[in-house]
Amino acid sequence: MRRLREPLQMQDDTLELLISIGHYARVYRRFDEARYLFDRLALLYPRRAFPYLGLGLVELDRANYRAASLLFSRAIDVAPDSGLARAWLGVSQMLGGQYALGVRNLEPIAEGDEPGASSMAAAFLNLPECAPYLQAVRAARTLRSAAFLTTFERLTIQGGH
Repeated sequence: MRRLREPLQMQDDTLELLISIGHYARVYRRFDEARYLFDRLALLYPRRAFPYLGLGLVELDRANYRAASLLFSRAIDVAPDSGLARAWLGVSQMLGGQYALGVRNLEPIAEGDEPGASSMAAAFLNLPECAPYLQAVRAARTLRSAAFLTTFERLTIQGGH
């Protein structure tokens, strides 16, 4: 018997159908309907990423990049390991003109093991506009690695005495 505190959960096939309908509405630029559906799913599943991803994609389609970024950040809050949410966040930041921030978020995803997210991140990182920012991010990572090794070497030498 279901406890009263648990939200109403629907069967997987029904949930998949509703998500598909939301994306269908979004693709056909029925943004109000898509937003309505994903809003309702967010009420039912507040601790899952998919409603926020759907809402973020609606805002991305509407070229409302700031709102999209906030929604993708919300998806990351509830699913910190979601490479897809991080990739969409980076994409929305780049489309909003925040190339440095977008590249910083996309770069680790491009090297990840989530195929859809890593291929999308890599594709956006290959844009010519990203080249200077990507070089800066990689240079900073190299400096951090070198600083870590230097510190590690010092600790090893000091610890050996």
